[in-house]
Amino acid sequence: MGYAKGTIDLSSPQDMVLLQQVLRSRHVTHEQLWQFLQLRTQEKRRRIFNWRMSRFVEHGLVVRVTAAFQSLTWLYSISESGTEHLVSQGDGAALVAAKSTPRRDDHAVLHSLELNEIQLTLLRAGELLRWKSELEILCLNELTGFGYAKDYDAVVTVDIDGRDATFALEYERSPKALNRYRIVRQAIAREQQVACFLYLMPSYELLSYVAGAFGRCAKPVYFGLLREFKEDGLRTKVLGHQRTSSVPLHTVLAASGS
Repeated sequence: MGYAKGTIDLSSPQDMVLLQQVLRSRHVTHEQLWQFLQLRTQEKRRRIFNWRMSRFVEHGLVVRVTAAFQSLTWLYSISESGTEHLVSQGDGAALVAAKSTPRRDDHAVLHSLELNEIQLTLLRAGELLRWKSELEILCLNELTGFGYAKDYDAVVTVDIDGRDATFALEYERSPKALNRYRIVRQAIAREQQVACFLYLMPSYELLSYVAGAFGRCAKPVYFGLLREFKEDGLRTKVLGHQRTSSVPLHTVLAASGS
């Protein structure tokens, strides 16, 4: 079948995987997208992937974003046209994405890219079962009656020795006021969908500060370092909110279950 000049055929499953990943990541590098595509679809043809991304940009479905710290690779975010296409395909996350333009400052971009690396770490290890992105959580919280108590960065389900284990994930790049953490503690206390909560941070100093804000939390919250998670995945040592000892995240999740 021929297509009118200026139009694009989006019938390929790989096209949908890529567009949905750009949407859910908010910001993603060219290399990260290539890794996501390989891990999710077994695609091995880099040339075809490059062609797909070029045509997305050419037809205005994704936009290239500039950032001072990422001058050597393309950065992408979803466009309004790309969002509307996903809405037309029944993608619930696109419904809430259409209502707000993502921030494109360096802090927001770095936050997105590190969350991508967390997800890729679990995918490479073959341990990731489900990754519910912030936009998917927002969709549930705003449009349904069975959402979460907070808009987490992600809700993650992994395979622990053949059993599902789910945790809410937050990646904290910078400290918030203590009053903000009090509000988060209250939300976690109300949470009915998830029993385990994980904060990852880029430095031990920030980890210590945030963990101290959760000393009175009614539910178990754990804290770990991002660089260790990217190396060790679920075997990363995490500190409980009581700050008594560190244990492997794998052990914590095995005890908490799904």
